[in-house]
Amino acid sequence: MASQEITWQVPEGLYRELVWAQHEMAYPSLTAFVSQAVKRYLAEVQHEAWQREFRQLQQDVRATGGFGLGETKQDVIARLREQRRQIFETDYAHLY
Repeated sequence: MASQEITWQVPEGLYRELVWAQHEMAYPSLTAFVSQAVKRYLAEVQHEAWQREFRQLQQDVRATGGFGLGETKQDVIARLREQRRQIFETDYAHLY
């Protein structure tokens, strides 16, 4: 696996806390501890981004009137055809 090197200068107090946490959690090295901490933080950031995008999707669905449950099959087909026509006009009509 390819890797990159990062040089990071931290205040003495933070360094002592990192070393203490590394020993407390029994990580073999400070590098392994910091690497795991960064991975956990990135996972948290990705989860928050996913939640934000999901909330936006929920708002978009509410704003457009929901999923259209209760529509007949013909109503759904007509709506999808209209959406396809609109997408074609905005994205591809200039090509013809």
